[in-house]
Amino acid sequence: MLVVILLVVGINGCLSSRKDRQFRDYAAEVRALVRADQDVSNRLFQTLSKPGPGDALDVQTQVNAERVDAEQVVQRARSTDHPGDLNAANGWLVTAFQFRSDAIARIADRLPTALGDKGRRPAIESIAGQMQALLASDVIYLQRAIPELTKAFDKRNIEEKFATDRFMPDLGWLDADTVQTRLDKIAGATSKPATPGLHGTSLDSVTAQPSGTVLSESGVNRVTVSDQLSFDVSVTNGGDSEETDVGVSISISGGKKVNVDQTIPRIAAGQSQTVSIPVTQAPETGAVSTVTVATAPVPGETNKDNNKATYQVAFAQG
Repeated sequence: MLVVILLVVGINGCLSSRKDRQFRDYAAEVRALVRADQDVSNRLFQTLSKPGPGDALDVQTQVNAERVDAEQVVQRARSTDHPGDLNAANGWLVTAFQFRSDAIARIADRLPTALGDKGRRPAIESIAGQMQALLASDVIYLQRAIPELTKAFDKRNIEEKFATDRFMPDLGWLDADTVQTRLDKIAGATSKPATPGLHGTSLDSVTAQPSGTVLSESGVNRVTVSDQLSFDVSVTNGGDSEETDVGVSISISGGKKVNVDQTIPRIAAGQSQTVSIPVTQAPETGAVSTVTVATAPVPGETNKDNNKATYQVAFAQG
């Protein structure tokens, strides 16, 4: 009887250990999938935000390449081995990835028209609508997949952490006017002649929210990371005319790269405007990052020395 009991205990222990390994292997695969999907996000929005060589079909080809990569992530998630306890979590994960793949495909379909001369506005509104699907994928991932993963791993008494990065870099992509402004940079539609007189904007200040920390270019700034992290950027129009669609960008480097931007619709001559730019991808903590804030030159601007500022920021978990 003692031998039988020992055998049963030994077998159960081996089975439990094997299942724990399956859980940990699955957690590692989930992290790899999320990293791959985040790379797709970075490349996609870089393509949609920054002018580059080529025409609309070249841009469409680049976005289609991201669609292929996104679909590969979906297939990997579907075929990943996992214990039955993780079925619900894996199902939500696949759903989030599928939302992203489908939205990218539809964005690629509409890009040639959105970057062309005819029928631009409906195509742009359609692209903004697909951004809603990308936002929905973030909600599914953060509020369904991660809680299911956490619950299953807690039940096994296995401590694992999963990234809370968002696919959507900023909420400006949900607004059709903002989408048009950003795509105009690619289409070359912003090359409008400047009005007579002095033109120029300057970057006044950058404040991290919700802490209210005003960033300084001297020394290291300490900023707490939270779901509400954003930067308030104040810009002054020092010219003689109203300026419209003034682009403001934030780049965080020194670890995980984060790029976000917003557009100030208009700034009257001699006036200042503040734009709040949410940072939906959590910056890397535990090290000093370089935060570069810049305003895009307006037509006719010649002095660009005061359009950019660089800060050293140590991000810390809240």
